[in-house]
Amino acid sequence: MLQQTFKELLKFIATPTGNWVILGLGCFIALAVVYHRWRQIPGLTVAIIQEDTWFINRDDNNRLAIVVSLLMTNKSGTPIQFCRCKLSGYSPKSPPDQLFLEGYDKTIELTYPKYDSFSEIVAQSENFNSAYVLNPYTEQRMWVYFESGIVTLTNMLRAPIVLKDLNRKRKSMQVTVPRNMEQIKLYREAAMRW
Repeated sequence: MLQQTFKELLKFIATPTGNWVILGLGCFIALAVVYHRWRQIPGLTVAIIQEDTWFINRDDNNRLAIVVSLLMTNKSGTPIQFCRCKLSGYSPKSPPDQLFLEGYDKTIELTYPKYDSFSEIVAQSENFNSAYVLNPYTEQRMWVYFESGIVTLTNMLRAPIVLKDLNRKRKSMQVTVPRNMEQIKLYREAAMRW
């Protein structure tokens, strides 16, 4: 059956109609690759700073608090102005002043990364098209705070993050966000008490 189908396919490709179909598929694939490259932000490389990327279950509002830290490098000669940053469809939120983890007999305050926050810089500007600027030939660290309504019991969260600039170009990548180690320790201590 498979051999017969393969023979029929080879006969079809040998015909003029088959040649046009192959040519059309090749052109479509080439146009898709060119369009994908055209949509990318030129000269931008993005990497995750793993030690400053984490999520926790917030007990006060039953949401996930997610902090994603990015190391961005602009290898082009023009500045890149980011206007949007989304994690799996969620927009950045203004981070709360303090995040606490409640344990059985202790409370731990979590600290945010010490470099620039995306939402604070964009929120400070009164311009509708406010942007986070990455200057030419520079490397910069940035962190973004998200809240998700999905409460999960896993210790790893995988989602796409998409950065968009004012020219509607984009850079996307898959990120793996681990649970904060302090919360894991509190959960282990609680499990030992049971």
